[in-house]
Amino acid sequence: MTIVKEVYTRKVSGESFDYELDYTQGADVAWIARVYHDGVLKGSPHGALTANVLSGPALEQYLRAYVEGMIERGLDVAE
Repeated sequence: MTIVKEVYTRKVSGESFDYELDYTQGADVAWIARVYHDGVLKGSPHGALTANVLSGPALEQYLRAYVEGMIERGLDVAE
């Protein structure tokens, strides 16, 4: 399991969110992100990739962009 901790600031509202992204590597990737605002858990978006060919930094970048897109749009993240 790989764990990434990041901060994302919404472009429209300027709100900052901390998130932890946990994911497995390999052909079948399982991932979950825990998203916090002011220390309060606001959501836990999660998912899976099948037939994955990404690894290392490319996989991390893909998942980070996906999670940050969900935060930006408020998908699976409470206000």
